[in-house]
Amino acid sequence: MSTEAGTQTGQSASSGGRQEPQAVIRESAKYRRRAQEAERRAEALEAELEAMRREREEESSRLGADLAAARSEADSLRGRVEAIERDRRLEREFLAAGCADVEAAVALARHRLAGQEPPEDLKTFARALLAEKPHLRGEPATAGAAARGLGPCTTGVKPAGASGQRRILDRLADQARQTGNAKDVMTYMRARRGGI
Repeated sequence: MSTEAGTQTGQSASSGGRQEPQAVIRESAKYRRRAQEAERRAEALEAELEAMRREREEESSRLGADLAAARSEADSLRGRVEAIERDRRLEREFLAAGCADVEAAVALARHRLAGQEPPEDLKTFARALLAEKPHLRGEPATAGAAARGLGPCTTGVKPAGASGQRRILDRLADQARQTGNAKDVMTYMRARRGGI
């Protein structure tokens, strides 16, 4: 009996020894699966993080380009506003100096000042320009010009003519006012100066 008991104990020990490595193998396989799953999740998270980083960089560069474009547009608008303000100051100075054709005087002044800083004293500039170009004041033509048959200066507003001409001027003025188109404004100005 002692031998039977010994053999049973040996079998159970040997069978217990076999079960123990199988349990360890099962446990290690389970941990390996978990580790592989964790590695897959980590790779997926890293890829997602990299995609988010790329999107943020693209958005940052896009916003940088938009900001540069907005700054450029703001600088352009600032320059246009300054030019308009300078033209308005010139108009006031030309009117104060007795200019008859303010539009032509401002255009000439704009041409003279192109690419330069406007002078500090626009009043002196306007008076000097009118002294240089007396026809802008609406003064009569010089004797030499009259002798050559050029006649008096035709700039400025013509006296109101026939009622038909007045209606045409009014229609052109309304059209220029409504559209704001430079071409319509110029058509009106030419008609007003030329008396149609």
